[in-house]
Amino acid sequence: MFRHVVLMTWKQALDENQAARVRTALDDLGARSPDVRSFSHGPDAGVRPGGGDYALVADFDDAGGWRAYSAHPAHDVVREVMRGLVASQAVVQFEFTPAGEGAA
Repeated sequence: MFRHVVLMTWKQALDENQAARVRTALDDLGARSPDVRSFSHGPDAGVRPGGGDYALVADFDDAGGWRAYSAHPAHDVVREVMRGLVASQAVVQFEFTPAGEGAA
């Protein structure tokens, strides 16, 4: 499996309308991208200080699935919604074996 993780920091706190637009755009992207195997996102819970403001985690069968997701038209909507809101972001991608698979 291939995992894509994005950690974002906002330029300023989002108002209710902006937060709703982010949620809706990301929910739509996750639902419309056929290569997505698992998709979650949300604001920082605030339990540990010093973290980012928002995170997204998406799983795919392989890097090719991520490439298809990245090229999906719904991703363009997300990019447009995020433009002007995101001060910085960090992305990490890695391959993994789901728990319980591959054990001898």
